[in-house]
Amino acid sequence: MTASEPLDLAWRYSLFEAIYGRRSRRFGLGFEMPTGPFRYKSTHAPLPLTELEEALLVGAGAGFTGLALWDLPTPAPYSRRSGRAFPTTHPGGQTALFFTNDEGFYVLDDDVAASKPREIESTEERGKLLEIYRAQRRTLKPGRLDIPRRAPTMSGHDHWDSNRPGSTLFMPVCDVSASLISLIAQFVDPALRRYAAGGRGMNIVDDRHGFRPAGTERWLKDGLIDAEQVLPLSIVERQACYYVFSEPAAICQNMFLATEAIGLGGWKHCGFLSLGILERMGFRIVPAASGGLFGNPIGLDGVFEASCPPYHASMDAAVDAAFSRRASAETAVVPHRMSEADHRAGTVRLSAEGLACTKAVCNYIYETYGRFPATTDAMHLMWVMQAHHIDTDYYDRFFGANAYGSTHAAHMANWHR
Repeated sequence: MTASEPLDLAWRYSLFEAIYGRRSRRFGLGFEMPTGPFRYKSTHAPLPLTELEEALLVGAGAGFTGLALWDLPTPAPYSRRSGRAFPTTHPGGQTALFFTNDEGFYVLDDDVAASKPREIESTEERGKLLEIYRAQRRTLKPGRLDIPRRAPTMSGHDHWDSNRPGSTLFMPVCDVSASLISLIAQFVDPALRRYAAGGRGMNIVDDRHGFRPAGTERWLKDGLIDAEQVLPLSIVERQACYYVFSEPAAICQNMFLATEAIGLGGWKHCGFLSLGILERMGFRIVPAASGGLFGNPIGLDGVFEASCPPYHASMDAAVDAAFSRRASAETAVVPHRMSEADHRAGTVRLSAEGLACTKAVCNYIYETYGRFPATTDAMHLMWVMQAHHIDTDYYDRFFGANAYGSTHAAHMANWHR
């Protein structure tokens, strides 16, 4: 079998076969389940995923698939760094993919831009996945990430199988802080034509402090904000979470489906206390104010940083940085037939008043609560996806042939000659 044949086999695999064949297959080569009715010790040594296997999973979960159409009545003021394998409200997404295997702990650098409407169009181009994976993968430290096998950092039922030798553990972390800044602007600035209806912005109030204006007094007087259109701050922060929480879930699900096409085992799980894992990853945790027990994870220095101090001198600077990233230079390649100048003629942009009001709300949050966001973490790790080579002997003993598919049965012959 040539190097391209495994790629072709995976590419031709039916989506509906993957959906209906998808199962959590937790028992991998070299694993041991020490207790319970299915207790078993593998007679095989652990077998790590190959670079190509990891590249396919990364490409399925977080790859650049091509230029997004952005078929909207008002062009968004975003660069075209979009067209991801997962759905997102922002070009490029607001999620960073971290992962660990026997060799190291890595992050996928977001430094690849789509170059055409469909990035991989021919069989010859499928090899791009490995090239892009190698270019994006950045080693953060050697060796497998040490995640304590104790509760509550890791749930007791996952101690025996999660992050074991031979496995690759994918950990998508999403940034709520940047989402919150964007959403505040959309609520207060009518110029963006999003949520501010009737030519006036919404009145964001702090429902944890007597429903007082959340820094918007000046704009209530000036008329930018409609006092009658009340929006509690807790709802704004909740909505900011909704905007980004779908990203890591979709990344993990895409990878899960790809394991079916490749013939790998694994499962998507959330049996952990994320703060403990983020600490082991090296994330900066800002201590809780007023003697609280849990701090706010705000980022990994120089790798993935939240839109708040100390990564920015002030919340004003954080807001400026968030919008300068969104307004970065356009690529020359576009997916539509009209010129880029014609398409961009109707672009909506944040007004000067909207920007100032957005900064005021963000400053109110930071000064009132001593953190940003106020009541939710800046960074979230909710799901992880593990992939490994399944031990078919285990499944044959306890479950029978229907416990895995043809790709799993033929995986060693097809991928490890």
